[in-house]
Amino acid sequence: FKPLTRRRALSSSPAATPMALRIPREVEPKGKRNGRRLRVPLLVLVSVVAVAVSLDLAAFSRSGKAASAAATTAWVGKNMQPELVVEQSGGLRGMALGVLFALLMMGAVLAWGAIRKARELQRPYQLQDLIVGGIADPEADLTKIITFIQDQVIVPIDERLPGRPFEYDLHSFPFVPMVLVIGNHSSGKSTFINRLLGVSTQETGVAPTDDGFTVLERWQADSTEDGPTVFGCPGNRPFRELQRFGQAFSGHFRRKRKLLADNAIMPFGLQIVDTPGMIDLPLSGSVDGDNLSGHTARGRGYNFVDVVRWWAKRADLILLLFDPDKPGTTGETLEVLTKSLAGLDHKFLVVLNKVDQLDNSMDFARAYGTLGWALSKVIRRKDLPQIYTTYNAGFDARAGTHNKLPLDDFAKRREEVIAEVCRAKERHFDNVVTALEETLRQVWMTAMVLGAIRSKAAKRLILTWLVALALMAAPIGVLGWLLATGRLSLQGYTPVVTEVSHRLSWKAPTPTEAHSADLTNMGMLGVSLAYAGMMFAVTAGCREFLRQSRRLQKTTLDETFEEVYADYFIHNDGEDHRARWMNVKPKISSILSSIICASSLKPFPSWELVRIDACLTKDVWHLRQLARLLRLDANGEVRPPTRRAPDKDMNRASTMG
Repeated sequence: FKPLTRRRALSSSPAATPMALRIPREVEPKGKRNGRRLRVPLLVLVSVVAVAVSLDLAAFSRSGKAASAAATTAWVGKNMQPELVVEQSGGLRGMALGVLFALLMMGAVLAWGAIRKARELQRPYQLQDLIVGGIADPEADLTKIITFIQDQVIVPIDERLPGRPFEYDLHSFPFVPMVLVIGNHSSGKSTFINRLLGVSTQETGVAPTDDGFTVLERWQADSTEDGPTVFGCPGNRPFRELQRFGQAFSGHFRRKRKLLADNAIMPFGLQIVDTPGMIDLPLSGSVDGDNLSGHTARGRGYNFVDVVRWWAKRADLILLLFDPDKPGTTGETLEVLTKSLAGLDHKFLVVLNKVDQLDNSMDFARAYGTLGWALSKVIRRKDLPQIYTTYNAGFDARAGTHNKLPLDDFAKRREEVIAEVCRAKERHFDNVVTALEETLRQVWMTAMVLGAIRSKAAKRLILTWLVALALMAAPIGVLGWLLATGRLSLQGYTPVVTEVSHRLSWKAPTPTEAHSADLTNMGMLGVSLAYAGMMFAVTAGCREFLRQSRRLQKTTLDETFEEVYADYFIHNDGEDHRARWMNVKPKISSILSSIICASSLKPFPSWELVRIDACLTKDVWHLRQLARLLRLDANGEVRPPTRRAPDKDMNRASTMG
């Protein structure tokens, strides 16, 4: 029962951070720490010794009174009465047994308390209600807390799941805030990025120009790095995870760092990710089946949908650019929106670009309506996100007498989009905390649903094989009952015994006895074959029943989810849970497809779910406060003086969180 982690100090100077999230230092001696670690083993050892002594005393008390009286009389002298000595020795033995039993129970209680304490989340930090300010390095504190929660709460559950579905949902530090720009080809992505940087670094054109992902960042000098070099970047540790997408991806992945003018819009410490244009092509005859994801992966050499999903989860802002010529979402674009960007609506910024190419309001209304209709197929909400109508600066040559659209208003919209891009740095840590909270809730939901499926599968497996054993044992039981009640006699099978006796005595049986023995042997052989056939049929039927049940597990996932969360849907419709279920369901389906039986899954103890609940109600709330302090620092605002809320306020805030 070792501690989960050793307590270490996060800040080097406690005096500099009086109200900071401070980790207690290890100031107690090493011997005291070792003694605390050996407390539970010593309690177990004492309990074992107490049990042994109790058994020995009990055996001694069961010995004969005469022998005990004689031994006791010889010890105390002949003047005492043996009966009194026996009674006194019996009372002393009873008292000793009682004391040992009490010690045993106390040791068991202490051991159980130690076990429960070891199962609790042993935080190497203190949760304080920091209203505002007062922390010297909130980023280091936030990073330490998130890393601890991931290592101690999420990873142990994820490692027990086949395929580790949450392995790439975890954050690695440090990494630079980023903006992801995606859209159809020729939608103005590269032109917008060039305008943001103030230099023409990305190729532009009507036809597709980029064949890979490009990370652009403002730097002190110009440099270009290829994919394998970027994977080892110490300032962006998550880039190492991109190696899993293979050589086809890394060969077309690059990073460009640019020395920009002093008046450039692009700030330091922000990355812009330019993506290949999504091309809506029909499925060719060389692609097997109707799986568009497979077509996407084979067409580019890597799984484009999974790559976009990886970038989207770590991006602080996602720009979706469409142009009036292709405002719809079909083919690859539809798949990216439905799979890669599912559950990330809070990061969306939908932009209808190149509106200066439209001649009049009728064309604008048609393009705007088509885009809204296409997005409604993906974002299944009544309220669609705001659509920014813009055009790229420097390409408004058609803004003359023939254009009747309010281009000045569209230019203001473009400036709003640029302002949102520059504000992505402020949203970075808030997005990190939001991603951690969503991952915790998805792990909780996965454990709950898989636990219910595992329980059903185990019960079904046990019941099925119990029925099979009952069917196999039924003929034997019926035969035994007939023999016991005398309704069946073995007198007709005496020729077998006769044949055996003749063989042992070297005497030839009579023809009648031999014929009866042959008939009896044939009958017994037939019965044995019939019983073996019945056993085979029962076994095959049970296996087929279990196989069909495993197939139905994937088709009844929605029903299982409704059963598990039935209590949550009593007083509300649970739209938040249902929306999250759409992201968790594919992971559970993949897990069930990779195993033979759900009963082989490892169980999810309730104390692990209690840990997740504690993180959601306390730690996430505290991380929000740290992210707020970082946002104030990013805006250059002065923190107000720090004050610590009373304990009752802290408890109430933890409950509300």
